[in-house]
Amino acid sequence: MKRLKLYLDTSILGALFDTEEPDRVKIAGDLLQLIKNGVFEGCISLLTIQEVSRAPQEIRNELERKITEFGFTTLIETEESIELAESYLKAGVIPKKYRDDARHIAIGVYHEVDYIVSWNYRHMVNIITRRLINSTNLKMGYNPIEIISPEEVTGDGKMEI
Repeated sequence: MKRLKLYLDTSILGALFDTEEPDRVKIAGDLLQLIKNGVFEGCISLLTIQEVSRAPQEIRNELERKITEFGFTTLIETEESIELAESYLKAGVIPKKYRDDARHIAIGVYHEVDYIVSWNYRHMVNIITRRLINSTNLKMGYNPIEIISPEEVTGDGKMEI
């Protein structure tokens, strides 16, 4: 059976170090364990790696170790995905100030992942954004995409691993 491909944006990896919300740490850890166990194929992008490289040294080292440990598939940004991200910005789906959010979505769409997983409720994980993203995708000749929270994958952190 084909494993579902999950594109994780940087918010998921960063949640491993959330000192204010321990539930997020657990849910992110559970999600990564599902990927490590082969339940899902985990994907990140070079954009994710660039964002990780801007983290404080101690966190950056640990995140780089986690990226290696969990064996993510690394997706590349292409001219087509950049064009798609620009379409999201031009349509006003994602504010231009948050261009990297548009880039994350476009990379996942271009590479035909099954789900984009994020904790970014403001610009990514919400019904209005999903509807507008998918409208733009269809206009540009791409398939619709589901943008979901990690709780939707892990069963709100209550799934046994």
